[in-house]
Amino acid sequence: MDSASAANPSHRSWIVVAAKAIVVLQSLGIVYMLTSAWVTLVVAGGFAVVFFAVRALSRASRTVDRIFDEELGRP
Repeated sequence: MDSASAANPSHRSWIVVAAKAIVVLQSLGIVYMLTSAWVTLVVAGGFAVVFFAVRALSRASRTVDRIFDEELGRP
């Protein structure tokens, strides 16, 4: 198992995606109730940055694994 498939399985259950969406929306709801709409937008932006960073790093990891496979070859 390489690092990309360990961190990001290729087949995600819809239950997992729905659960993560619920957690994010509830977190944003709590932030909105405790602060203001502007702070909630900033926190939502932070969630988006983290999401896209993880996605980019997962893609880079798959690329590095592929390059190592091509260049070094696994026995």
